Amino acid sequence: MKGEHVGSIDIIIVLSFLLFSFLIGSLFYRWIESSDDYYVAGRQLTPFILATALTATNVNMYSFIGQTGIAYKSGISIIWLSWTGNMCLVIAGLLVVPIYRRLRIRSVPEFLGMRYNKGFQAFVGLLWMLRLCFWLAVILYASIIAAIAMTGIESYWFWVFALAGVAVLYTVLGGMWSVAFVDVFQFIFMLGGALILLPVAMSEVGWMDGLRAKFAAEPMFNNHLNFVPQTGDFDWKAILGFFLISLKWAGIDQGMVQRSLGANSVKSAARGLTLSGIITTPFALLWILPGIAAGLIYSQEYLQSLHPTVENVFEMAIPQLLADKIPQILPGLLGIIVAGMIASQLSTLSADLNSAATLFTNDFYKNILKKEATSKNILFIVRMMTGVTGLFMILFAFLVPTLGGAVKAQLTMVSILDMPLFVVCVIYGFLWKRTNWQGAIGGYIAGVIAGVLAFHPWSAPFGIFATCTFISMIASLAATPIITLFFKPQEETENFKKAWNARYPSQEEIDSNDIYHLIPQTLRGKLSGLIIIGGLATFFIGILMGSTGTMAASWIAIIGMCIFFAGSLLRVYSD
Repeated sequence: MKGEHVGSIDIIIVLSFLLFSFLIGSLFYRWIESSDDYYVAGRQLTPFILATALTATNVNMYSFIGQTGIAYKSGISIIWLSWTGNMCLVIAGLLVVPIYRRLRIRSVPEFLGMRYNKGFQAFVGLLWMLRLCFWLAVILYASIIAAIAMTGIESYWFWVFALAGVAVLYTVLGGMWSVAFVDVFQFIFMLGGALILLPVAMSEVGWMDGLRAKFAAEPMFNNHLNFVPQTGDFDWKAILGFFLISLKWAGIDQGMVQRSLGANSVKSAARGLTLSGIITTPFALLWILPGIAAGLIYSQEYLQSLHPTVENVFEMAIPQLLADKIPQILPGLLGIIVAGMIASQLSTLSADLNSAATLFTNDFYKNILKKEATSKNILFIVRMMTGVTGLFMILFAFLVPTLGGAVKAQLTMVSILDMPLFVVCVIYGFLWKRTNWQGAIGGYIAGVIAGVLAFHPWSAPFGIFATCTFISMIASLAATPIITLFFKPQEETENFKKAWNARYPSQEEIDSNDIYHLIPQTLRGKLSGLIIIGGLATFFIGILMGSTGTMAASWIAIIGMCIFFAGSLLRVYSD
């Protein structure tokens, strides 16, 4: 029966964790003396703190509930949503974020304002604030699903306001300092919870040998242990789509980029992102394997009978497993795991609450409404907008269940809205000097429209999300240069020159003798570049081999990923 094993000691542990998170986060209220302190932690984060904070943001309830639910239903190949994300996080650390950090900006739209114009900056800032509110709602929804299963309290309304409240309060008070340091503490709880979850789930099905034997006896589960399947919802084509989406996420996602901008140097930013990508990769198995095992432990009909009010019932598998099995092991253990899962939720909620407020304050309020705002005014507005963002998050949380659950809701939004912005910001913004603001805006709108038109199952030969991603990207790639050539070249203002020249080491790096080169200069650096390219090539060969149905495709893709990570680690500790 739902929630019957939740004891008083579990409740005390969870409440103590929430209180401690709030108190620790709130201590940083006195550290906030300027808007930079609130936005980017005064740009004082070391590679270790940055890597830990980024890892805590990467691993959240979306992973524990959304991805485990998909693993329960479709198999292990959903793990590539995490793994391609980690690979692209490293790529962003090597090539993209160093440019942002050199410019000492606070948001991605601020780069667009320097590269194109202030109007485009304000437009994207407002649009992405709403976009982040929706993502926050996805994370909140996943947390509610877990809470319902493990406590037996079925009130969706109650959990919306209870879980949103803590994250909003300590983020309003402490800003990015609060977010970054609480993440280190939350990361420990989160990892502990995941390490308990894995053996509990796997022991129920006889570990890997039992899992293979049981899947072999069920034809409907043939692809469940295939990392690169030939067919299915998340086949080799979907993995290619994941890679494109992940490039966007790592290169322009405000939550990830804003944390990276808090690094104390360009080289620290590159190292922090690379370490985070490598560290997070094995973690994905800690929630994906239990999700697959849960498919053998609980039938979908059984879960539906326990939770008749839940629409996407497969996402209840892991929370139900925890509620049923953990209290039998040790009193209080369920409380620790719940605290770990809440930790993963809070780290992401707090970071993106801060980011959404930054987008409004930095890119719209300060840029358009009140250009001469004082630091005190900006701090007041950003704190107020953090609260307003929390309200939008709560409203959107009631929409997520109607879109097919956490993973599908997020992929829908990303595949349509985000890829066109990656094209105009990174591809054309970094690589083609001729691109003007008319081409950038036109290319972005064309990509979004194409993505919306492609969002129909009957027009999706490569799977709905992969198709939307490819089409929105191709439309933006084609429209941007065509529209650009109808207008004069972008005026080379001082800000434009700064944005364009940020590909080269800054005066800050030269003065501190801590220089990071996007293109390696030393022999070791060049060797690392060759290893990176070789690893990427091997990875793509493995994914494309998935179209033939060969089992070797999975191992080739995974080996390629490992080679890529090895080269990347060597790269950030070279020149």
